[in-house]
Amino acid sequence: MFVDKVVELDNDRSYVVLDKTVLDNKTYYYAVRLDDLNNPTNNYLFFEEMKEDGEYYLDPINNEEMKNLLTITFTINFLNMAYDM
Repeated sequence: MFVDKVVELDNDRSYVVLDKTVLDNKTYYYAVRLDDLNNPTNNYLFFEEMKEDGEYYLDPINNEEMKNLLTITFTINFLNMAYDM
């Protein structure tokens, strides 16, 4: 899965992947939901990449502690990108 890619979940909601990180050999994504006109909304989610029967899928993160860790991680990623410009 790539950053800037649009993914559609089983609930027919579309998201744009904004960033990716790997923690403890698990891949996580930060994404923004798109509306019916494919415009970004103010709904953001963290996902963990899962593999089952050879297929990859995204599982939303519900654990508050993990959400906090990912918020810090993706904020640092953003700041690093901003300072590298």
